[in-house]
Amino acid sequence: MKITDITATAVRADYRPEYMKDKRFYVKDEIQVNVVVQVHTDEGVVGVGEAAHCPGLYGETAPSTLGGIDLLKQGLAGLDPLQLTKANAIMDRYSPAGNVAAKAGIDIALHDLAGKILGAPVYQLLGGRVHDGVPTHITPATYEDTATDLARLMEQGYRFFKQKMSGDTDYDLAIVRSLLPVIGDRATLSLDANQAWSVNQALLIADVLEREVSLEQKVILEQPVLANDFRGLAKIRQATRFPVMADDGIRTVADLNRVIETDAADIVSLKISRVGGVQKCQQMIRVAEAHNIDYIVDEINEMKIANTAVAHLAVASRNPLYTGVACHTLFEQDIVANGGVTITDGIADVSDRPGLGIGSESVLGVDVASTAVRYEYA
Repeated sequence: MKITDITATAVRADYRPEYMKDKRFYVKDEIQVNVVVQVHTDEGVVGVGEAAHCPGLYGETAPSTLGGIDLLKQGLAGLDPLQLTKANAIMDRYSPAGNVAAKAGIDIALHDLAGKILGAPVYQLLGGRVHDGVPTHITPATYEDTATDLARLMEQGYRFFKQKMSGDTDYDLAIVRSLLPVIGDRATLSLDANQAWSVNQALLIADVLEREVSLEQKVILEQPVLANDFRGLAKIRQATRFPVMADDGIRTVADLNRVIETDAADIVSLKISRVGGVQKCQQMIRVAEAHNIDYIVDEINEMKIANTAVAHLAVASRNPLYTGVACHTLFEQDIVANGGVTITDGIADVSDRPGLGIGSESVLGVDVASTAVRYEYA
């Protein structure tokens, strides 16, 4: 079997109204546009993937991904689709440092395709199932009534929350104070600043929270300072009892090694969509495990296709603290008609169906066509 073509369609997903009032620090587009990737073969089997975007953090957009796929697919035509490692090496040769979202979308589609060819779920390709399910975090809406949204999510069984911070010290402390009584000692609250704070600001906020957060409550400081400020992360980590999570600055194994070498974090957030695919993310997980550093398997503005790939990797990983696969539930609707990751009482799981367990028929036709975004260039 050989790869004959790789096609890509930009699709739009609208966040629910409460998420349009978001006051997170980084610039967030009013609409989310990701790219559905399909890898075609000469025997008619099609693998489906998704390239997810967060322009405010990583700079990539749907148009850049569409161009990246046009570039990368030149080297993949005629390749045996089961040669996943070779495919990743070819993509890195064609684009050594860029087009990360495009690489991730193709890599996800190749894993889906390989699973369909072999009649096995993706998690089986990754070493087999370790967990029956993995807890997933979810993001409450960041606005004045966030506590009500978080309480609603707790009623649905979620126990891990990624709360976005604004960069405004008073506003952020007020948000945290409103949430602490809601979570009590039953949940974990990750304060995701996405680089919003300076080192001194983070130390001030941590000092205030040291006095207000009980020892029974679980609070994490996630990426409080600039992505490449590993020394700043280490300084914060040494000054507070709250675990520090490194996130935005980890795009390569070299980045992860810097976090480890500088003792910059207690936890690392590893994301398929940010590092270039399932295979590269699993490599980073192995590095984290070898150094005995805690990790989560996380998401970036993902619809259900990419969320499902993350869930497969999470259930096949030795010991993730939790995962992040609930972003698709924050949209008005998702392009996947059936199949894929399920979330029950805050626990994410995947089926035993081949590949991602979605099937190309679920993301073709009217669902994609009705949300397709066309780009025209002068």
